[in-house]
Amino acid sequence: MVDLLLKGGEVVDPSQSLRGNLDVAITGGAISQVAPDINAADSARVVDVTGKLVVPGLIDLHCHIYDGVNQTGVRPDLAGVRSGVTTLVDAGSAGCFTFGGFPRYVVPEAKTRILCMLHISRTGLNYQPDLSRREDIDVDETVRVIESNKPLIQGVKLRAVGPAVPTMGIEMVRLAKQAANGGGVRLMVHIGDRMAPVGGPTLTRELLPLLERGDIITHLFSGNPGRILDDAGRVLPELMDAQERGVFLDTAHGRQNFSFDLAKRALDQGVKPQSISTDLTIPGRANTVHSMTEMLSRFLALGFPLEDVIRMATVNPASALGMDGALGSLAVGRAADVTVLEEHTGDWVFHDTEGQTLAGSKALVPVLTVKEGEVFTPDWGPRPWGWLPDTAS
Repeated sequence: MVDLLLKGGEVVDPSQSLRGNLDVAITGGAISQVAPDINAADSARVVDVTGKLVVPGLIDLHCHIYDGVNQTGVRPDLAGVRSGVTTLVDAGSAGCFTFGGFPRYVVPEAKTRILCMLHISRTGLNYQPDLSRREDIDVDETVRVIESNKPLIQGVKLRAVGPAVPTMGIEMVRLAKQAANGGGVRLMVHIGDRMAPVGGPTLTRELLPLLERGDIITHLFSGNPGRILDDAGRVLPELMDAQERGVFLDTAHGRQNFSFDLAKRALDQGVKPQSISTDLTIPGRANTVHSMTEMLSRFLALGFPLEDVIRMATVNPASALGMDGALGSLAVGRAADVTVLEEHTGDWVFHDTEGQTLAGSKALVPVLTVKEGEVFTPDWGPRPWGWLPDTAS
């Protein structure tokens, strides 16, 4: 007996190069069949998803969900299964001195799958600036916390910005890389320093050569100082070298780190972003970022095909986590993480963090989320009118 049958939808699964009108059967929390016209009589529950897109459960590789501890942390299920997202990766809300609340209070309360990057700063993002001096970093304790909390902790997070840039310079990157190597995990580095003074130091060109295959650059399309373009608008050769050797490129919109103009220039010069993520926070959800599905819609407006947009929110981030054998696919036998989306046509207007706008004709909104076979319906949405973006009128 099939527990749940999603019937009549259009399956889009880039992990299997699969797109077509197919039903998805779920049994015992796993995908049991993907095929046309599965017999509904053998199913305990049938959900009609005719006219909808059925895709692997979305993965947000960069968000902030330390709810109740960090002031900007979004409730995980609000950012997760109530928004069409089955897996969330908190990108450094906690450091080694403040991480204990995550496995004790946050993870057990969430239906959404949660993974974490551990901030190299001892106190994480509990206050700003998060990193100012060498004493803010405890490499040994960071490694110990990583080793004690695997697989929940998947990497080390460094924000290569702020007052530590002129005081510590590249040492902050080397220490973060040392901790990541010591813990046997990847390093995620935030670039783009909106607080850098004009002509002041930035670290992007210097840090890129230190990153190895599997490390992650996040805020790829930030327009702030330390961006991936030089003053003449050319992509840094160090970025292209990093891309060539397998450094993972994450876009992470956020409240202050996404420029449509820079994205277009970088794309025209051969930069290939690998994932779409939100950098979601409480103020970001209300004012700038809104939702994972709106981030997908923005990439449609940038000219990305639907299959690539879904790939950048499913199998690619799963690969970045070394979990593409378990997540990001509707393959038979996998955990039944499924997102059902509806595509709306309209005159949509998207806003970056620099006051620029981008017109688009397609907008994706969540309809249903299935996490390991359990069904969730969306929250009302982050905007007063729900999930859809701004309109041109």
